[in-house]
Amino acid sequence: MNKLVLPKQIVQVNSTAISTAIYEYETYRLKLTFHSGSSYNYTKVPNHVFEGLRTSESKGKFINKYILPVYKFTYA
Repeated sequence: MNKLVLPKQIVQVNSTAISTAIYEYETYRLKLTFHSGSSYNYTKVPNHVFEGLRTSESKGKFINKYILPVYKFTYA
């Protein structure tokens, strides 16, 4: 079995609304924390989607287009 090097990764988001994104590779969970202090857990987010977020020039645009309308969330 291939063991992941990092169990999770934190990305600082340069956005007017979102401050950080934390991705857990083993559970496919993405946690977005907003500047307001609210946090949301998005489930079943594939690794390649997080890689897209991590490498995108505009994290806010990526989140608005590929995460918010696609994946279910719960309040953290």
